[in-house]
Amino acid sequence: MTDEPVSATNATTPLPRRRRLRFSLLDLMLLTLMVAAWLPTYFAVREIPVLRNSVDQMRALTTNLSIIDDQKLCFRSLPGIWHNIHGWKYYLPADAEMELRLATEGIHSMGDPETFQSYELPTGVHTIHLKHSQNADQEYVTQVFVDDTEAIVKTHPPDWINTSGSSSNGKGAPTAEAFHLDKPLVLRQMRYAEVHPAGKFRLHSLPPEYDAKGNMLSIVPKGYQPETPQRFVTPHDGPFMHSWGHRQGMRLLNNANGWNGLLEIHPSYRAVLDGQNVRWLQVLNAISVRPVRAESSQAERPEVVFDSVGATADRPKLIVTDSLQSPNQARTPQASRRQGRISDDGNTMRLFVHYPAFPSGARLVLEVIFDARFPDRVGLRPHPGEGSVPLKAAQFVTTFDARFQWRTVELLAETDNDGPNSTRGEQLQPVALQSLSPEDALTTNWQTIPEARLPLAENLSDGEVFRRLALTTDVANFWNFNYPADVPATWRYQGLPIRQVWLIPHTEPATQTDSSPRPVTAEIRSGTVYPGTEIGIPGGPAVTKVRVTVSLPADKPIWMEIPTP
Repeated sequence: MTDEPVSATNATTPLPRRRRLRFSLLDLMLLTLMVAAWLPTYFAVREIPVLRNSVDQMRALTTNLSIIDDQKLCFRSLPGIWHNIHGWKYYLPADAEMELRLATEGIHSMGDPETFQSYELPTGVHTIHLKHSQNADQEYVTQVFVDDTEAIVKTHPPDWINTSGSSSNGKGAPTAEAFHLDKPLVLRQMRYAEVHPAGKFRLHSLPPEYDAKGNMLSIVPKGYQPETPQRFVTPHDGPFMHSWGHRQGMRLLNNANGWNGLLEIHPSYRAVLDGQNVRWLQVLNAISVRPVRAESSQAERPEVVFDSVGATADRPKLIVTDSLQSPNQARTPQASRRQGRISDDGNTMRLFVHYPAFPSGARLVLEVIFDARFPDRVGLRPHPGEGSVPLKAAQFVTTFDARFQWRTVELLAETDNDGPNSTRGEQLQPVALQSLSPEDALTTNWQTIPEARLPLAENLSDGEVFRRLALTTDVANFWNFNYPADVPATWRYQGLPIRQVWLIPHTEPATQTDSSPRPVTAEIRSGTVYPGTEIGIPGGPAVTKVRVTVSLPADKPIWMEIPTP
């Protein structure tokens, strides 16, 4: 085998050389200049915020005030001295007229306290200190100092409040800020948390819209008149306000989403104080409002007809408006109709709850009334809805009553005279559930309460006469009450012993005629086990439901009340 000859062309062709990056000395100097010119800016962008923060921290440790606008109120907080002493430094222009105000009661999130003490602030640069403590006599003392002068002092007795904690907020950064002279400025607001045996850490804090005790220090224009705090709340008052009713009392919860057919009621927070502070604005009681057709004796149950278990996108919902008129015909926007109708004097708010049409064709509108004079009450007045089949009555049936252990009824002694005048002066007596039955034995059927044995309600205005049905409990301290281990949380109640009260319109027998509306009837039902379970109610039989039947048309409302203990 012989080797092939090498081509002459391949032998004489040089291999290609790799070209390297080439630059001149001038190019290198220009590149160095560009990098050197931007390096200070790069490091400054990184370091200046750090340095400013360090300067602000050091400035916060001083008492100097920078006057950033000599035509405004300049203001900053001072370094802390002690946990119960707070200080600020301010500047006021020479022509400014401002005053310092201190309130220790009626502190809430929906307005200014109505009772306060004031002190006219001097112009120029000055310091303010707020101190709250207990003296040797265990009195609660709040002091306000302007420079070295005690400007305001407020003292409360030892039993003013039982507390071991508080929550606070306010204005005042360690650096100077400027504020307009025509607006109030809250320096600090502190609300005491009251002791509650069943609460977390043995404390409970009132909802922010409730009046609380503590201290609120503010700077306001001289002679500033605070607005009267609103008496009622609606879902439009804030993103966390999911109810209508009294600012400090009973409310109707907004349950438009996932409505289960029940009218959900929450008593005043002060009336229940449920354990762990987990029940606020959750359902503590609910009312089933049931229409009764003219040709029938059976009531339709909305919790069955409109049960949320079968909820769909087009499922009928409960609609709350400020008018008895059908929502489909009302011309006002939906947003404004959900605010409720408040009277000119601000003492009454009315809502109209429009129920979807029942399968029988019954339509019901419930007028819900809140009277500022009675924050623990809610009024209920049923109306036939537009296009409804004829209705003869509406029933109000409570649920979840077994939770509260109501076992006795406050009644008058039996009498042969059914007139109210013969029973007004009689002594009330708690009647056990067993004695309401004619056989003097326990029954789980509905038991009618004789109207003649219901005492007249007191402290009602407008000359209206009502009878009072009151249910009471025999449990002195719910937080010491022992439930069986298998009782669901739905039936556990760890709050204050409370009562359920119904105020029912009463008509004198002498004034009744054939055309007069039929009287309102009240019934109760007792049980030995929690509804829907086989678990016995601790302590024996208790009221599980109350039923009040109102004839239609109704010219007066009935009232439900959970009184504050």
